[in-house]
Amino acid sequence: MNLLRLRIRPAGAWVTPWQADTLMGMLACALARAAGDTRLEDELLDPWRAGHPPFVLSDAFPGDLLPAPACLPLLGWPEEQRKLVKRTEWLTPEQFRQLQAGNMPAITAELPEAYSDGSRVRNTLDRVTDRTGAPGSLFDTPAILLAREQPWLSVYGKVAPGKETLLLELFHLLSETGFGADASVGFGQFSVDASHDGAAWLVDVTGADGWVSLSTCQPGPRDPTDGCWRSFIKQGKLGPDFGVDSVFKRPQWMLRPGACFRQPPPLPDWAGRVIASEELLPAALLNQLHSRGVRPVQPAFALAVPMKWRQEFSE
Repeated sequence: MNLLRLRIRPAGAWVTPWQADTLMGMLACALARAAGDTRLEDELLDPWRAGHPPFVLSDAFPGDLLPAPACLPLLGWPEEQRKLVKRTEWLTPEQFRQLQAGNMPAITAELPEAYSDGSRVRNTLDRVTDRTGAPGSLFDTPAILLAREQPWLSVYGKVAPGKETLLLELFHLLSETGFGADASVGFGQFSVDASHDGAAWLVDVTGADGWVSLSTCQPGPRDPTDGCWRSFIKQGKLGPDFGVDSVFKRPQWMLRPGACFRQPPPLPDWAGRVIASEELLPAALLNQLHSRGVRPVQPAFALAVPMKWRQEFSE
């Protein structure tokens, strides 16, 4: 698979985090709306279930920054740098390359700014009358903006030969509606550059015996377990296209980008797995969808880039 980078240019704030599994799911919904269920099954769902995804995506990252691998604090940092390293969320490409090569990257006190906080104003609804509340019942909810020094979001993709056109098509389709919650009122609007960059430098590592995930993902049964990671519980929802009584998925244990694992060569292009509908949905919702022949899945794949594993990572 070839590694490339797409540049996403947000038109403003967004609400839903640009996580890889969410993004791939929304691309699938965009394809279904534009081309129908048959093409969705042929192009995405069947390859996902068979373990041959046409592409695997990273989360979207600010500008050229990359997530700090979870193993970073385990290096032999001087005492005066340890707190700084623990606060480091992002690395420049040069710093990331140093860590991939098995070296200690130079960490400075000037941590890069990735995002800035925004807000959206909403109104309360009376549960009895289903009308807006009394005057003064407006409230703010969070939204996310790129920091001023970040010109775009970068999405990296491992893409099977010949599938680059499909990937660009799906991103352009999604850009017509927007990404995530409240897209209908202007949040999550974006454009995508018409061409992509090669990112072979991220996989050009001599002597690698480990890998770093660039995606929000869920490990698969054959993935390695000797590693470092940060995890969280994701409370996901189905997209708006299913027409069901409840949109809430079962909570899923997920790994954040920057999870890293020791694995002897040959190293994988990707890891993780697709979460089947039986694991994803409560029984009542599952039965409701199965009765209509619908079997949603969650593509929780990890885009893996190589790294040299240091002994202290396993101690």
